[in-house]
Amino acid sequence: MSNNSFDPGIHRFMSPDTGLVLEYIVRRPAGVSTDEARRNFILAQCPGWGLGSGYLQRGLSDLWAPSPDGNSTTEPTVYTVIFLHPRGTGGSSQPLWTRKMSTMPDMSFDIEDLRKHLGVERFPVILGHSNGGAIALGYAELFPDRVQKLILIDHQIIGMQDRKTDKLLATKDNPAYRGAWDNLVNRRADTDDELTASVNSIWPLYFHDPAKYTDELLHAIGDQKMSVWTYRWQAHCDRNLANPTQMADGLKYVRAKTLVIFGQEDLIIGLKIAVRTMEISGAEMITYKECGHFPWIEQKEFTLRDIRRFIEGSKSRAQKDSSTLN
Repeated sequence: MSNNSFDPGIHRFMSPDTGLVLEYIVRRPAGVSTDEARRNFILAQCPGWGLGSGYLQRGLSDLWAPSPDGNSTTEPTVYTVIFLHPRGTGGSSQPLWTRKMSTMPDMSFDIEDLRKHLGVERFPVILGHSNGGAIALGYAELFPDRVQKLILIDHQIIGMQDRKTDKLLATKDNPAYRGAWDNLVNRRADTDDELTASVNSIWPLYFHDPAKYTDELLHAIGDQKMSVWTYRWQAHCDRNLANPTQMADGLKYVRAKTLVIFGQEDLIIGLKIAVRTMEISGAEMITYKECGHFPWIEQKEFTLRDIRRFIEGSKSRAQKDSSTLN
């Protein structure tokens, strides 16, 4: 592992405040200097419950290594992307006290530890997906002057729920969902292997078109093992926050320019969460039809285009096309 905090590869450092070892991975375009990387990078926050960042690294790889586009006469902007593994995930250490697994605010402080380690005044862009979006949002609430731009993709607001239970139940007899509903209802996991198999069995529920896209996600996840300890304690802490409305109440504190991206057919985290997030002053929202929980898989071209446009300051598709909710 390199001593340079922005060099490509795996890095680990110890937080002076918590004593935890935190791991992050740097993906950097070829030919980009360290100084340029420091000025032009994205922090991509993965979920805190144990999924890791591999699926995001594969899904967002066009941000630092764009695929050739024969129809384009211009080269897309490329970015250095940093993937932080929260406490108890990847190579980041578990806290000694299980109550310190909570997404809000403890895991958000891991991002602040990373900022100090990187030696930057603020993050140019933080992108978070699903539970990782909750961690990113929590950081933007707690440290409003440390984030310039915030991108939230099908994110959670801890303390709020909008799961489409009726629609999920309707997948029970649909062969495209491979019996995922039964696996969701009846699952039990006592080991890491059992948890990994259980989680991987329910991914079809996260897609509008599971037959077409589930295998792509499974390929991106690869042989990632998910920790039962992390999964159980993070869920426990989220359910038992001292102030259950802290994250929703804190939306008014966010100062970062914010983009909210959601799939309109996300059955796991519904659009009510996206709409509530629009309480952030000046926030923009883009929703995609025929899209579930993973927009960069089911609507890859639109998602990556809109991310780039937002970062670069040009008008988003939502502004140009007047995209609305159905």
